[in-house]
Amino acid sequence: MKQNLPNQEPSRYAEEGYCVFYDHLSSDEMQPYQQTLDGMLARIRPGEKPQFMFEPHVGSRHWRTWLGLARNPKILDAVESVLGPNLVLILSHFIIKGTEDNMYVGWHQDQSYWLNGVQGDHLTTVWMPFNPATRQNGCMRILPKTNQPLLREVRAKEDDGVTITTKEVDVTGETVETAVDIELQPGSFSLHDAYVVHGSEPNVSDDLRKIYTMRYANADTTKFRPEKWRIPFFLVRGQAKNLTSYIDIRPPQSLPDQQPDCLLVKNLKNGDDEKIPRDY
Repeated sequence: MKQNLPNQEPSRYAEEGYCVFYDHLSSDEMQPYQQTLDGMLARIRPGEKPQFMFEPHVGSRHWRTWLGLARNPKILDAVESVLGPNLVLILSHFIIKGTEDNMYVGWHQDQSYWLNGVQGDHLTTVWMPFNPATRQNGCMRILPKTNQPLLREVRAKEDDGVTITTKEVDVTGETVETAVDIELQPGSFSLHDAYVVHGSEPNVSDDLRKIYTMRYANADTTKFRPEKWRIPFFLVRGQAKNLTSYIDIRPPQSLPDQQPDCLLVKNLKNGDDEKIPRDY
């Protein structure tokens, strides 16, 4: 089967819908994050699923660690190359695939998941592996040039235990033939547009697949509705109107001393969120 090569040129991001950035963080830079994640996984209780470690930059006991990674200048330089200089962090999420859970990610568009509180066409996802991401363990697959700013008709799915995607889209076999496998080593990452169609196959290796996603928006062209969002928006670079809508963590600003007070944290403290692991 022909293997399509990934785009490495930020100048082609708008056309292709994604771009790969190789070897941006060193092994020494990655090590503390890998160790922190391994500790989080070790605390997973029976019946809990690591793919539901949502918003660790706000809700986890290591929130400052992940918030610090989200404003890493090497990552933000890449994001700026495709979104521009004024950047807001809106979400983050660990997507961990086990060795026996048969979990896959159906074809979908990220844009359909955040319309309640975020509206705009200039958003991107950083997809960062903490161990090698390969075709064998279910790396992400991108369908290039499917990033037209148009939401496709979705097929709603209930949580069936093997997928976290509840809003999948249909694609033709011909389109699937164009898929690019985003195989990456730790220290590398990819960016993909909010509209580009992507997914992944189950992990058939003998090790976990450990991926962290961080979602960013262009502060100039995106409309934010904090009252419709269960976590804060963070200004990570550049300028933005209505600074009171964000927590400002632009360097040299310090990270917050206290965990942000928000609906997600309140629900976790009250035991009202049954999906998110208790001790992540």
